[in-house]
Amino acid sequence: MSMLLKDEAYNKLIRKINNGELVYEKTYSLNVLAAEMEMSRTPIREAVQKLCDEKRLDMMPSVGFRLHYITPEEILHHYHFSNAIEGYCVRCLAQKYQTDKRNKYVRRMKHLLLDMEEALSEDVPFGDYFELDQQFHAEILDSLEDSYFSELKSSPMGFYSHPELQLTGKELSRKAVYDCHKKILDAICAGDSTGAYDAMEEHAKMMLKAC
Repeated sequence: MSMLLKDEAYNKLIRKINNGELVYEKTYSLNVLAAEMEMSRTPIREAVQKLCDEKRLDMMPSVGFRLHYITPEEILHHYHFSNAIEGYCVRCLAQKYQTDKRNKYVRRMKHLLLDMEEALSEDVPFGDYFELDQQFHAEILDSLEDSYFSELKSSPMGFYSHPELQLTGKELSRKAVYDCHKKILDAICAGDSTGAYDAMEEHAKMMLKAC
């Protein structure tokens, strides 16, 4: 039961991050959060510790916790990850698409892009939009059909696993991210492997500037 409560607390905290309910520059109390979430302090504390281990939150001893402040070194790791891993995947996918126009990953990416377009309105909760963003990147990683690469979807290294970077107020709009995704997909559909890689790099550079 304790494990189930910890998982429930973890999932609730992830949703709060993804929905932009936790913001930079603010410290949060474990006691206050436990009351808000109608849970005991123990599973909340365990969930927060797990998110600290994943570098999503930072614990402030005797005070509480806050969103993790990404270091310059971590930012470069994210940038290199996106270019090296996702860049390679989109190059391969563009090559595959030349001989397989019914490629299931490209089909799903097309549907996700349409859904993202509908979620550009600020009336749509950020968490709903960001889930589509994550799914788009998941299709890129899965398209290699290599279990090791697919498991990287749960890696904290990708920019796509940090929705808070899009909520920093540094002029990174939903539309800007959508446009990058469209450019990547257009290059894949054109069978342009170099163009797909360049579009992914452009996407990573945009995220880098937002940090």
